[in-house]
Amino acid sequence: MRAIISVALFLSLSLLSAVNAAEILSAGDTDDVIPDSYIVVMRDGLSTDAFNSHTTQISGFRNEDRNVKASLKKTFDLNGLKGYSGTFDEATIRQIANDPAVKYIEHDRIANARGLVEQQDAGWNLARISHKKTGARTYVYDESAGAGISVCLVDTGVDVDNPDLGGRATWGANFVDDDDSDGNGHGTFLASLIAGQKHGVAKKAKIIAVKVLDANGSGSYSNVISGIDWCVKYAKEHGISERMVVNLSLGGGYSQAVNQAAENAVLAGMFVSAAVGGSNRDARNDSPASARGVCAIAASTMDDKAALFSNYGSIVAVYAPGQNIMAAGRMGSVTLSGTSFAAGHASGVGAYLLALEKITGDRVCTRIKELAIPVIRNSPSNTTRLLLYNGSGR
Repeated sequence: MRAIISVALFLSLSLLSAVNAAEILSAGDTDDVIPDSYIVVMRDGLSTDAFNSHTTQISGFRNEDRNVKASLKKTFDLNGLKGYSGTFDEATIRQIANDPAVKYIEHDRIANARGLVEQQDAGWNLARISHKKTGARTYVYDESAGAGISVCLVDTGVDVDNPDLGGRATWGANFVDDDDSDGNGHGTFLASLIAGQKHGVAKKAKIIAVKVLDANGSGSYSNVISGIDWCVKYAKEHGISERMVVNLSLGGGYSQAVNQAAENAVLAGMFVSAAVGGSNRDARNDSPASARGVCAIAASTMDDKAALFSNYGSIVAVYAPGQNIMAAGRMGSVTLSGTSFAAGHASGVGAYLLALEKITGDRVCTRIKELAIPVIRNSPSNTTRLLLYNGSGR
């Protein structure tokens, strides 16, 4: 009789609070879901006494009624994040969801150790960003490799059929002419560096080509603004703003309009990587690198020095490899230097971290700086010593 009264009381309380029932989050892909197993998270600020009272009641279900499938396994209290895991039948989990003390419930799942991939034929640049010390010859990265992330490449266009891109590049928009091709090679090189199968940092990311520069590598700021605007609108329409990287390996003198366009992309939830320029001067008046929230990237050399051509200054977030970089060109692999390619490395690592750590776009530049290693030996006094690092642990 006591079991019947207990369950009945719980049901009556559940009915009263059903209108405010906690959400039972969808499992989505169910391949790794553990049947009838759940993680229950309590509402913010719930007192320890209230939490203990709730879990005591849950623990008593099975003891009082053998027909109820309810087995509380573990509780947790992580800096105020209170909850528990257990095995519950559908009726019981819905009763739990109707308790006002519960914030949300999700299915328990199987976690697997992530596999690290080690590319043996990597260029020095890829080896450098995946190791804390110089001299490595392999590129080490998590197998997630930027999967599910798109990079809006605002540049000279992209040869989307280049073999190194593995069919993951598409045309987005063209603000220059009617020719959806890369007449310069700069954009294709960057696409290969960011997401190429051989030369790329984030080998499973997608590239979206947005052409704003002509075959000479030049274009108007109005084209650049249009290109950034297109990326923002495209991402919003497709619901991928926080899964989108914008690469801006271009720029020039200060433009409030260009900076505002780049800032708008950041505010929309995207990670924006921009080259600081290659005129060996302070980049504080260069656009779009000086835009607020943009991750401004300077170029480094194989021996961890600031490249002599690279701009510098307090706006620099990190250095990244930018001298003697190999990637795909229009007629096979080529070697180029420039801060453009330093920014490309950062875009690749940004896409990589978005996929691996599930962080939001506005967090990526901060995360890049957290992971970076202070090894640049000759950076100017007002410039960081941090070098891009993907956090592989090597």
